[in-house]
Order: sequence, then structure tokens, then C-alpha cells
Amino acid sequence: MLHSISCLCTKVVQQVHINPSNNSELDLCHCAVCQAISGQICTSYYVLQGTPHLENLLKYQQSDTLSRYFCGTCGSHAFAYSMHGSKYFVAAGLLDNPPQTKSVRHWSADDTQDGGLSSFLPGSSADKTLPCWLDSPPGSQNTVSGRLEGPTQESSQLLARCHCGGIELYITRPDSTSEEPWSHWPDIIIPYNSGVSAENEEDVKWWLCAGKTKYMAGTCACRTCRLASGFPIQTWAFIPKSNILNARKMPLAYDVGTLRRYESSPAVYREFCSRCGASVFWHCDKRPQLIDVSVGLFQAASGSRAEEWLEWATGRTSFAEMAVDKLLIQQLEAGLKAWGQ
Repeated sequence: MLHSISCLCTKVVQQVHINPSNNSELDLCHCAVCQAISGQICTSYYVLQGTPHLENLLKYQQSDTLSRYFCGTCGSHAFAYSMHGSKYFVAAGLLDNPPQTKSVRHWSADDTQDGGLSSFLPGSSADKTLPCWLDSPPGSQNTVSGRLEGPTQESSQLLARCHCGGIELYITRPDSTSEEPWSHWPDIIIPYNSGVSAENEEDVKWWLCAGKTKYMAGTCACRTCRLASGFPIQTWAFIPKSNILNARKMPLAYDVGTLRRYESSPAVYREFCSRCGASVFWHCDKRPQLIDVSVGLFQAASGSRAEEWLEWATGRTSFAEMAVDKLLIQQLEAGLKAWGQ
């Protein structure tokens, strides 16, 4: 089956052939490496028939047997290649008209410790002995682990790190500075297409939850998040800039480590790791002191959802109406609402 794909900046545009035998079930990989290498708390790919064009893409050799390819301009993950079976994969979020997901299969959900996104999406479980859907033969090696071995970080700080280690950040607990930013209401709370004003004229600090002890997190299905990451579900945590430190525990600056910026629309910015391709930040000039941080980078002691730090919005998925895999996002929204009851 032939599909057109494009990354956000359109440097990667081509047609690819998808293996028709994998069209009804979407494989979601929750392994530690997929999380750290993408910034998402799970990734999803389709098996390709044939070899894609790899021009205009950066290559990240994550292990002896698995390579990832991403756009060096916008950071979008596009392809992966596994030496096992000489298979290429395409990131599911790039397809313009993907197969509608009738069911999902979860891989390596145990790596999340808390179930991660699998808690929101009912589905079957794959063989737990396999390390990653992309690198699946038993005994294969992912040489670098994405998640820390146990809660070694300070309880007052949450480590956020990409797979290659080029981006290392620390999130601090909410404090008096956390209330200083202003932000309009996000789509996850007030849908932009609802006709209700999102200007937040009363200056509600909506990103602070649980008695101002946690930060809000949520899911997004908008076109730009999908094409910038390569995946249909983006997971963000909303963190004040004052609560984000660099590797030296100094205030955040956007020239840290291997961070690269892409202006996805006027005065709206996305940062990603220029070495492994992990999505890191979204922010804009309208609310410069409140930053969206990719949850897949977090190394929380409790697991991928980092619930000792985050409170998940369960009422809806942002920009669900923009989803191209509408059945997948409908399942996600239903699972979020059920989980939040």
C-alpha cells in the first residue's frame, strides 16, 4: 500500500510502501530506549516494503543492530532500520492517510514501571522477553539504556535526559517562582475551536496541580506535534522556565548541549536533540516563561508517567480533531477519561 509522508519542515517528502499485513494493528513500543530517543512515552512505526530515500536525514546509530533517521531541520523522526531481517520502518505520525487503528499491541510496557501510555490505551501485550519492537529477536542488544537504574536522582529534582546524553536537564519542585508566568488557556483545557476565549483574563495558574505541588501533563494530536516528532501522540508536561535547570544546575538557556531550534510557526519554537533526534521543548513568545517539556525524557522513580511530579489531564487530547488516525485518538481519549474516573 502506497502512502505519502512529510516531516514538518517538508525537507523529507516521499512516498513509501507499507506492509499490508500490519495495517489493522498498531504496535506501540514503550521501551526505555524508544522513550529517550524520541521524547515520547511510546513510539509507533509501520514496516516498510523496500528501502526509503534517506537523503536530508541525520543518522543516529543507537546500537549495533538498530539505526534511526531524523530530519536535521525540524527534528522529525522518519525511519528506523533493523539489521534483524534487514527491515526498514517508517514513523507512524508522518503518513498523510494512515491505516485507521482498530487495535493496538503494547511492547515493553514493563520498562515504564507504571504502564505508561498503555494504561490509557487498551490492547494486547507482546512477548515480554523482546527488548524493542524495532529490534525484536530474543537476545538482541540495545547497548544504552534510556531509563536510570532506580531512583538515583535527588527527590527534589527530576532528571530529564535524551538517549545520547547530549541533553541533560533537571526539573525542580513548584515554588514561588512557578506562579510568575502568565499563559493563555491551553487547548487541553479549553478547545480552541469551542468559541470560548482562551485568554485567561483571571490569570489562573492552570499548570500547577494538586495544591501547587505538581505540574500538569497531557497528550496532543495536533498536526505540528505529529509532524515534528514523527509520532501520532505527543506527551507534554507544562513547566515554568524557572523550574528547569541545565546539567550544571544553572538556569535554562536554549544553547545547552546538543539542543537545536526550529521555528515551527512565527514566534513558536521547538527544540530537539541534534544528535539522537529526541523532542525536547515547545514554547512561544506569547508565553515565554512556561515551557512544554517532552515527558519521555523524564527519569522519574515511579515510572514513565512521573506521577509524583505530574498530574495528567484526562478530559481530552489536545487538538483531537486534527488527528489523521482518528480511531487511535478516539481510543486514547476514551482511555484517558476512564482512567481519570
